Amino acid sequence: MTKIYVNGSLNWLTWKRNIFAFDVKRESYYLFLLSSPVYKGNNNKDIELVKYKEKLVMTCIDRRNDFMKVWIMKSYNRK
Repeated sequence: MTKIYVNGSLNWLTWKRNIFAFDVKRESYYLFLLSSPVYKGNNNKDIELVKYKEKLVMTCIDRRNDFMKVWIMKSYNRK
């Protein structure tokens, strides 16, 4: 399981296709529930988190149909 460090947090994609973030400075964690369109129908595709231009990005690659979807998390509230 790959962790991605962005904006002061370590981020992982969970097996339920949510994002688990651990804020290193505050020593607290957050679980970001992804909306249905993000993961619905993507069970057999390669989904992973990456860092791009200091933003958290989730990619979904479907090699069978030769396409890729990209979701960019521009900001997220951490309280």
